[in-house]
Amino acid sequence: MKIFMKIFFIVCFSVGMLQAYDLNSTIIDGNTTVYNTLLKKVDNEKNVTSEILLEKSLIQLLLEDEKKSLVKNDLNITMPKKSDDYKMIFQNYLDLLTRRDKVQTALEQNKEKINTIEDEIQKLNKNSTKILPLELQDAVYHKNIYLYKKQITAYTNTIKKIEQIVMNTLGQLQIDTSAIKKSIEKSKLQEEHISNKINALQINKEQADLLDNTKESLALEKSIKKLDLNHQKIVQDIVSSQFLLFTAALKNKEKAAFTLENELLKEAESLKMLSSDVRDTLTLLLHTMENKYLGTLQTLTGSGEEEIKTLWYKVWDFIAQPIFSINETPISIFKLFITLLIFIIGFILGALYKRKIKNMTSNRRSFTTSTRTLLANMGYYLIILIAFFIALNVLGIKLSSLAFVAGALSVGIGFGLQNIVSNFVSGLILMFERSIKIGDYIQLDDDLRGYVSDIRMRSTTVSTNENIDVIIPNQKLIENNVINWTMSDNIRRFSIPFGVAYGTDAHKVIDLVTEAVLHSELKEDIVENKQRQTRVIMTEMADSSVNFELLVWVRGDELHKPKRTASAFLIVIYDALNNNHIEIPFPQRDLHIRTVEDTFTIKQTNREKENNEK
Repeated sequence: MKIFMKIFFIVCFSVGMLQAYDLNSTIIDGNTTVYNTLLKKVDNEKNVTSEILLEKSLIQLLLEDEKKSLVKNDLNITMPKKSDDYKMIFQNYLDLLTRRDKVQTALEQNKEKINTIEDEIQKLNKNSTKILPLELQDAVYHKNIYLYKKQITAYTNTIKKIEQIVMNTLGQLQIDTSAIKKSIEKSKLQEEHISNKINALQINKEQADLLDNTKESLALEKSIKKLDLNHQKIVQDIVSSQFLLFTAALKNKEKAAFTLENELLKEAESLKMLSSDVRDTLTLLLHTMENKYLGTLQTLTGSGEEEIKTLWYKVWDFIAQPIFSINETPISIFKLFITLLIFIIGFILGALYKRKIKNMTSNRRSFTTSTRTLLANMGYYLIILIAFFIALNVLGIKLSSLAFVAGALSVGIGFGLQNIVSNFVSGLILMFERSIKIGDYIQLDDDLRGYVSDIRMRSTTVSTNENIDVIIPNQKLIENNVINWTMSDNIRRFSIPFGVAYGTDAHKVIDLVTEAVLHSELKEDIVENKQRQTRVIMTEMADSSVNFELLVWVRGDELHKPKRTASAFLIVIYDALNNNHIEIPFPQRDLHIRTVEDTFTIKQTNREKENNEK
């Protein structure tokens, strides 16, 4: 069954293909006689329709193409005798390259049109009246392709002939490079003048278009086209003159030929009709000339250097192109890269300065740890600030234009950056006021005390006795109470409470404890002078003991270990009291029980009576 279905499908497809219309090759391959016969037939049609008129126009086009095909399309190129002739030959060469490129483009377009028309014809019935116009139009495109191929062949032959002449006559020419350079400078001034004039006329034309002044707009458009032609001629003259300089450099075997080649190609690209194919053909000619007069090795080396330069220029154009604007100041990738580099250098210099200051002042007694850190931090932030302003200058942003940014920043501070700025300002206050310095022993509450190890713009680091670093926002150190144990000096008075039993001689206790403390192992850490004396005072007669308090002034490292220092003094006090048999009381209560015999007797008598009654 499947086989029969396949056969049926093939038969149906074949019948359909047979019914489709075959292209009339007579029209495509026809000559003047064929087209004249068709023209007479069309002229004899009584009912003149739009299709008949179209057919007549297409037949006339075919007749014109037949006449064109008899014309020989070639240029008469003679050997140059002087540099001006050589220059004119090169101009003809550029013109031929451009013409050939245009014809090649038209040929490709006609091929696409032929494919479209033939697809349309295949879809039509053989009796359709639309077939003949499409066949005639298809024939026109085929004739065009035939003519285009002839033109391309003629142009190619002439181009090869010019290339041969250029290659063979270079060594025989005398080229005045100084005169050519002056001519190029003069032509460039003219080119710039015409470009400015064209721009001015284009502005006027846009204004005329806005005012609907059609007459003036058409006149301006005509003037612009005329100036465009002059501009094109001047550019061609500049390119041809640069070609003369290039050939002169080749003749003298100078490496400048590679630079002149790039300049020539760059100038040639300004020609609107210069496509990539034309540029490739021109580049091939220049490289062939370099190989002949400079050698393959030198050509490869020089071309490589110029390609690297060209690549660099392209990269530079890319990174120098603005990607966005800040307050009407264009910002490019290059500016952003330089800005980032400046910031990195600023941070590196700041870190090196910080390390250098710490190393320079660590061995000098005149510089305290706090002073050393202050100098290091302030210098570091100053270097960062300078890098910031340099970066702004590189970006092209003026300080006067930062008003908008400052306004936007103030809004941001009001909503989200308030704490950060507050901590930053508090850090500056701490650095200049020096109420808290590096190395100070501070206490914020009963559980948090330690050395100040670092003061930064945003926070301060405190290292506790447990070797725990605590980061404290600077704002807290400004707003809250902070106990600085070592702000003015390294001396602090310790208060050590203790108690003895009632009945103990208070004077004896005071003398005994004072003597024991002053002669203990802790005497080296005790400060004893007229202003600061070790004392024992009685503070309270409590429920279970008579309480005293040792007041002793301590200096040095022991000051920063309050629990250990208090423990050492308590041990001295305990040993002194214990060795002298002075009772150290502890909390106790005495219970006194009153007599309850009478009450107990009454209750017992009443109970006996109740039992007897039962």
